[in-house]
Amino acid sequence: MRLARSAAALAVFLLAAACADQSPTASPRDGGASRIVNGTYAGNSYPNVGALLVDFDGNHVLNGNDEDCTGSLISPTVFLTAAHCVEFLPANAQLYVSFSPDLYASKIGVIAATGFRFDPLYGHDTANEHDLAVVFLPASATKGITPLKLPPAGYLDALGAQNGLKDVVFVNVGYGVSASRTGVPSFGYDGRRNVSKSPFMSLRPYWLVLKMNTAATGEGGDCYGDSGGPKFMDGNTSMIFATVTSGDTNCRSTTVDYRLDTDSARGFLGQFVALP
Repeated sequence: MRLARSAAALAVFLLAAACADQSPTASPRDGGASRIVNGTYAGNSYPNVGALLVDFDGNHVLNGNDEDCTGSLISPTVFLTAAHCVEFLPANAQLYVSFSPDLYASKIGVIAATGFRFDPLYGHDTANEHDLAVVFLPASATKGITPLKLPPAGYLDALGAQNGLKDVVFVNVGYGVSASRTGVPSFGYDGRRNVSKSPFMSLRPYWLVLKMNTAATGEGGDCYGDSGGPKFMDGNTSMIFATVTSGDTNCRSTTVDYRLDTDSARGFLGQFVALP
């Protein structure tokens, strides 16, 4: 399951479905659930992690109802997210990015993007989905925000070969929904930038797989609307190692993230930013 599309739209859809047939529920500003999955409000931390917005309702008022995905600033003019967050949009679609920690706060800062690109190989090969996209921003609009670093080629492979990933905990940051831990699935949404942690599970040629079974690990994960968001290593939140791509439908078991240290990821990103 790709953790895509508007978190707010998902919340509204699931809430309506619940009224009809007791399907999984969701509600904006549900005070009972932590955000992301078993997470906490990040506040002004992670100021270079933002929300990708689309004016879905056409009312020209951008807020948490327009959240499509999460992403990260990797240069003054380049915002990194997932391909599946934008591939369904027309090529001339107007996108927006906000680095505000609370998308429902009054007068949030919103940047109008100047364009976007996604990897043209996206979706052609299930073994390597090339699930990356970049959104272009005016340089003046991101002044004061420090871009995040990308990893050197093969960084995770080198760590894995030395058994250096076994006990690593990764940090998830995003604006998406949370998920209930047991029982009938429910997905709370508050439009805030939230943070949680997930222990390492496995490393695949193009994927970083993390555990997010809260009952077993005591930690958390990510869910719908967190797509494109960064994966940091606990203790190193200046470098992105992967971006959120998919997970299980109920957001309770695993998170599968697209690695940024592979030749294919670097081949796409190297067209837009300097690589280490």
